[in-house]
Amino acid sequence: MSLWLGNIKSKEMLQKYVEIKFDEQGDRIPSQFMRDFQIDFIDYNEDLLEITFIDISTTSLQLLLEGASYYEKIISQFTDYYGERMLESYNAVIRVYDFEYSEANAVENRNIVFAGAVVYEEWEE
Repeated sequence: MSLWLGNIKSKEMLQKYVEIKFDEQGDRIPSQFMRDFQIDFIDYNEDLLEITFIDISTTSLQLLLEGASYYEKIISQFTDYYGERMLESYNAVIRVYDFEYSEANAVENRNIVFAGAVVYEEWEE
């Protein structure tokens, strides 16, 4: 699961930021989020995307990730790395499951930052 944190003015703006649209031929048009972080449709399944908008920005990872799928498995991994609190306050969270974004691809974006990727589910072979 890959995690992005940021600051956005409203839930509607966050939804619009991650929304995939279609052209007249029915072809998918990448969302602004996908363009900002150079993510293509081969790697990305929009059905595995979750977003959270919080009215008041917070540094608390617990509040930012509250309600996330697999919360119990992901919160400890992020708090082990960052501690209980982030250095900056955020009010927007983007989670993409079954997707490991590479920091090598990370792009400078003033509103949204890539926070990391963790394993949330172990697969038995």
